[in-house]
Amino acid sequence: MNPDIDRWGELILSPAELEEIRTAMADRIREGLNRKDGEIQAIPTYLPPPQPTSTGETIVIDIGGTNMRAAVVALGAGGEVKIVRGPVTAPFLPVWESADAFFKKQAELALSLHPPPDLPVGYCFSYPSAVTPQKDAILIRWTKQLQVPDVAGRKVGELLLNACRNLGYRGRGVTVLNDTVAALLGGNRAFGADDRFQDFIGLIVGTGTNMAAYFPTKLLTSKLADTSYPYQRMAVNLESGNFHPPSLSRFDDEFDAAGPTPGSHRVEKAVSGKFIPQLFSFIEEGRTSPPYPETKEIFQLAQQDRDSPKGALALALINRSADLVAAGLAGLIDTLGSSGNIGILAEGGVINHNPDYKKRVREKLALLLDDDPLSPRRFALLQLENVNLIGAAAAAL
Repeated sequence: MNPDIDRWGELILSPAELEEIRTAMADRIREGLNRKDGEIQAIPTYLPPPQPTSTGETIVIDIGGTNMRAAVVALGAGGEVKIVRGPVTAPFLPVWESADAFFKKQAELALSLHPPPDLPVGYCFSYPSAVTPQKDAILIRWTKQLQVPDVAGRKVGELLLNACRNLGYRGRGVTVLNDTVAALLGGNRAFGADDRFQDFIGLIVGTGTNMAAYFPTKLLTSKLADTSYPYQRMAVNLESGNFHPPSLSRFDDEFDAAGPTPGSHRVEKAVSGKFIPQLFSFIEEGRTSPPYPETKEIFQLAQQDRDSPKGALALALINRSADLVAAGLAGLIDTLGSSGNIGILAEGGVINHNPDYKKRVREKLALLLDDDPLSPRRFALLQLENVNLIGAAAAAL
């Protein structure tokens, strides 16, 4: 037994603590569905589950990662999906001189595909925004070090369509959604046709973390700007990275207090690829400033050098991250009330590039749901290439 495992004992969550976290997540989700200032924001998207009968082609633009991407996506009957043109990519610069230049670049990228005229536009826009009943989104603030002047407070979909029009292309409306909701809709569209799943969840565990799911529209009445939404269920962007779970350690409290945004995004600071290296450096060296190791280095330490003090710490942080994700999913599943199989479309490098991590999430979630860890019947962790593009296309149609 590595004695350093005991050194990081407070980073190990007991079954009772995981149950407490699960219950807290469910309570905060229910609270967020009913109020605008909850810890879980539960943002309405005005998007229903995609219909298999909705078919056609769309232009899709995806920003928020290392590159901006564009494609023409065709959705066919029976869940068929085809990337007709693209994807094409361009570097995503962190600083732009003007809003016009920012949106013009995206429009140029999409139009380089020579799309057919008058296609609907799906815009995967992964920045804090307020979604409108018209399925546009008003930027609240930039994150991820992006700086574009004169966009906050404006409708980003409208700005993108205007940029396309200025280049001679008139799109047939725009639908804006973030990456988590795109994962939800994309997974639903691709895997929903065979009736294997009763419900779906969109899960991001990468640079950040978040969840999205469908909820009865009647639960959102107090939050809707337009109550004429005609569907019984609506996709909800939970913004669950802001969840403050019980049983975090003193290390987490001290790390949070030393950072630039104390009190916010507590679970994201314990789970995500952005923060695990920072938390590792803080615990191991007391350091609160760069340089930090890369996320993949933390995983390599945990896998290849787990008998060293650093390796034991890396393993404790990674295992706890997976356990927190599993407990959060269990809490969300509790609020959905689904007794059948749930498809969880998992996106992000932390969960999809590390098989041991995904395995631990699956096994811990199965145990929390009294399911079979080796072959769960109540859920499946799914992965889909280009899910953001597919989900944005499904939303646009």
